[in-house]
Amino acid sequence: MRAVSESRRPSIPLERMETADVLTCVEPFVAARPSEIEVLARSAVRQRKSSGTVLLNEGHASDGLYVVLRGRVNLVRVADGGRDIILSVLGPGDVFGENCAFGATRVSTTAVAPVQVEFLRIPPDVLMEHLRREPETMMRLMRLQHAKLCDVEAVASGLALCDVEERLRRTLRRLARRQGRQIDASNNWILAPVPTQSELARMVGSCRETVSRTLSAMARNGLVSSSGRRMILSETIING
Repeated sequence: MRAVSESRRPSIPLERMETADVLTCVEPFVAARPSEIEVLARSAVRQRKSSGTVLLNEGHASDGLYVVLRGRVNLVRVADGGRDIILSVLGPGDVFGENCAFGATRVSTTAVAPVQVEFLRIPPDVLMEHLRREPETMMRLMRLQHAKLCDVEAVASGLALCDVEERLRRTLRRLARRQGRQIDASNNWILAPVPTQSELARMVGSCRETVSRTLSAMARNGLVSSSGRRMILSETIING
């Protein structure tokens, strides 16, 4: 679901870029013709939302394709009794709400901004017209959906088969590979800003206290180290 390809990752933050420039370097639009990018850019709406805002509700139709420019968005599934689990964490360059490309299809997760977020929203009719003219974008959009399904399957298999530490390792590895970066020539990676312990608990199906104890044990074993909202992950975590 990584929306900014490694070869085309911009050197400046997405929120500082012109809308057309953003679209040329995020999936699924990287192969679109310049004329098509201009059409999308003219219709895209740039918005900011505060922490805690629900952007899309599970069971409702999406009102557009969203491209995250700054901040994070959690894709959440709420279970009976009100308990929820975070199935995926999206960062700058990631997209959601792509269900709108397939008519009245309803979203299967709730999208929540855990921090202040800035994004682009492309209206459904504009997106669908673009997909008719640019089948390559449709193919790339389908690959993004497949990647999301793989994320959900990974969460489900982890809940069924792994203990909390292994689930936490897998979650941190997935976040680092999609939203982190390698530190110089070392094999360690940095993840910043790292989700809160409460968010991590909701990602691995545990409680904050258990995640806190597990992270402390991993730190003692040299697997992770933290400073503020930054976490350094060792080669052992990254390579599994």
